[in-house]
Amino acid sequence: MNTLTEKINAINDLLRASGSNAVQEIKMKDRDGKVIGQIRYGYKPQYVFDAVNQIISPENWRYELIKEEIFDNQAVAEVSLFLKTDADWICKGSHKGQMQIVRGNVGDAMKGAITDAIQKCFSLVSIGQDAYRGLLGSIYNSSQPSSSQHRSQPASPPQPVMPQQAPSQPTLPHVQAPAQDTLIPQQPIPPASLPKIAGIEYQQFDGFVVAVGNKLFDKKELLKSAGFKWNKEQKNWYKELTH
Repeated sequence: MNTLTEKINAINDLLRASGSNAVQEIKMKDRDGKVIGQIRYGYKPQYVFDAVNQIISPENWRYELIKEEIFDNQAVAEVSLFLKTDADWICKGSHKGQMQIVRGNVGDAMKGAITDAIQKCFSLVSIGQDAYRGLLGSIYNSSQPSSSQHRSQPASPPQPVMPQQAPSQPTLPHVQAPAQDTLIPQQPIPPASLPKIAGIEYQQFDGFVVAVGNKLFDKKELLKSAGFKWNKEQKNWYKELTH
């Protein structure tokens, strides 16, 4: 395999061959534990990193941590992804990832946020594309036993093996994200119906958006007036999108 496209196709073939074992259900819940928005399905990070390392090899891809922040009980990280083709490194843009802080463990939460961001960066080159095309729901649900069947809980997968964060590199040109018809889990550009609030950005999911930024509490009245609701469990402001 000589071209990057061939390698990406091979990675996706490996993920598909893993079947339902590689797929997870992704839910967002409100303060009462009710699922909000649509239930999404994605690849487990461990399977994605294993497939990338097997086909591309760890020394031929790396990431740079651009920014890490803590908002209430949530860790947010932004990273850039770099892939090596022949003797050149190319940058396919950056993405933000997030993870809830559980029992004050900021370190694990930030590691999870970085993993989330890297996996989203992989979507910029169509790695894990079946997740963004909505093709994993049937695979996941077909593997679930009926309520009358007993099943043991699977063991937690090991942490993804990622290359070490690279040292500071020269700034490379920004590569535009895929067109709208190639969906990714989070869109950096908010819908036009959302207000422009200083210091606030929006992360869009299927069926809802989440406000992210500094001093969200100080902007709560503006967010309320725009129809946002406070998620006590996940400590964020969200709004369901209407079609």
